[in-house]
Amino acid sequence: MNELDAIKDYHDSLPGPAPQVSARAWVLLVEEVEAERAGNGHPRPTRSRRLPLRAFPGGRWGMRAGVAVGLAAAVTAGLVLVRGGHDSAPFGTPPASAAELLRHAASAAARENLRPGPGQFVYIDQKNVTFAIGSEGEYTQDVRREVWMPAGDSSKSLTRSTYGQTHITSGRSPEHVQSPGTVEYQRAGQCHDNRLGLPTQATDLPADPDQVLARIRRDATAFVQSDQRRRGETNLSQNEINMRVEKVVASSLLRLAQDPLTPSQTRATVFGSLSKMPIATIIADLIDPAGRHGMGASLRFETPDGGWERGELIFEPTTYRFLGYQSWIGRPEGGQVKETPSASMAVMTVKVVDSMPEVPKDTGKPMFC
Repeated sequence: MNELDAIKDYHDSLPGPAPQVSARAWVLLVEEVEAERAGNGHPRPTRSRRLPLRAFPGGRWGMRAGVAVGLAAAVTAGLVLVRGGHDSAPFGTPPASAAELLRHAASAAARENLRPGPGQFVYIDQKNVTFAIGSEGEYTQDVRREVWMPAGDSSKSLTRSTYGQTHITSGRSPEHVQSPGTVEYQRAGQCHDNRLGLPTQATDLPADPDQVLARIRRDATAFVQSDQRRRGETNLSQNEINMRVEKVVASSLLRLAQDPLTPSQTRATVFGSLSKMPIATIIADLIDPAGRHGMGASLRFETPDGGWERGELIFEPTTYRFLGYQSWIGRPEGGQVKETPSASMAVMTVKVVDSMPEVPKDTGKPMFC
């Protein structure tokens, strides 16, 4: 009997694993194969329970029968680890807390290895939902946003936004809105919002999550104190000052976590920092704007006016890949707090490509630029 027949016979004799268990097992195998195929000269550190792979002659890849049999048994029993180290967890075991979920997400982000070469680009495809509240009323609009970022030079990035349908929540149809089907191009530095620039805080962050959290909290404290002096506020309580600081800390980390141009290693560190915030809670099932179900890490922080803000990071439940982000604002109204969505985004694709589109010569500035 050859090795493939042995694998098949053993596999067929075992009870089938749950779909979630199988998915996570295959994710691990694919990651290991792709890492070996890449051959990028960056050795992967040795981890407990690593599954050895063997290259067969002719460049084809396969697993030795003993390894495959061991994998099949471990998957069936639900005992294969996500990764070695103190954050390892059995397949099929959901995270017990937001801190654990964010640590797993940090490990997943750290394994991303998008390294475009000369003449290549990191391509990001997102589905966004914009929320607007004004004198005309409230409405939402779907926007597909594509970003091309050249290797090592975010100053030459390009974004293409394709606008979808507008949905009226209340009031009348808005006048200042792009018609469905409108396509806008924006170059880095073209508009005041600097949407295509590398996040300022991401340029020199340390690699240690504790140091990142300490630095952002120190910067937030300085900002709140400066803002307090600017406003001439002399009678704020320490509790109110602390609330403002925590709001800035959480907002800064969430902004870095969901920004499409934040490098994967920096995002991994930010997830690690978020895991240390006691206000983070886990949500078993969230749906992103693309309709995908995921696990969520929610950070809710109170505001001095009696309201609150909440940001939710959504992760794929078997790989902990970052799926998207959404946020909400709670505003006091008539003795109650009204909950309003403020942002929503789903990451559809992130990959390396060889080109980016030419901007049409007759293209003007974006409407909100």
